[in-house]
Amino acid sequence: QGYEELERQLKEVFKERSNILRQLSKTSKELEGIKVNLQSLKNDEASAKSDVQKLLEMGQKQREEMKSLQEAFQKQLNEATEKAEKQQATVNFLKTEMERKSKMIRDLQNENKSLKNKLLSGNKLCGIHAEESKKIQAQLKELRYGKKDLIFKAQQLTDLEQKLAVAKDELEKAALDKESQLKALKETVQLCLSSVLHNQPPAKNLIPSKPAEKLTSPVTKGSK
Repeated sequence: QGYEELERQLKEVFKERSNILRQLSKTSKELEGIKVNLQSLKNDEASAKSDVQKLLEMGQKQREEMKSLQEAFQKQLNEATEKAEKQQATVNFLKTEMERKSKMIRDLQNENKSLKNKLLSGNKLCGIHAEESKKIQAQLKELRYGKKDLIFKAQQLTDLEQKLAVAKDELEKAALDKESQLKALKETVQLCLSSVLHNQPPAKNLIPSKPAEKLTSPVTKGSK
């Protein structure tokens, strides 16, 4: 009975031992899995650290790029502001010039209107002066014709006076009696008058009646 009891106990011990071995094996496997997981975690941590470092480096690089872009944007903004100020100054200058030129145009238009009015009045005066000028030219033309006629008749009178002087000399030299002298003088006067009447030019008689009377008076005086 003791042997059977001991055998039963040994079987239980072996059974417990087997259970413990199985548990140990299972625990060993779990430990091995935990080790693998720990190694994986370590690897993941190292990778995460590397990624974090890369991210930090990328963040630093991006911050530098952002700073550079911000400086470039600020520079462009300053240039755009300066350009806008210059353009505004140019616009103000052009606006002032446009206002000045508009005023000049208005002044020129007013002056043009004034000149047109003066031109119209000047044209009227020119028309009046043209009429007066035509009248004066007609009068000058008449005076020129009268002057030519007067010169011609003055020449005839000069010739007549010369002929009378020659006739007088001839009468004095001949020493004729009174009747022969009167007869010779009458013939001479008739000859001179007929010569004047035959040699008169066919021009228009534009001389008034008074100068004609003046021209005939020397003939009468000479005849006397």
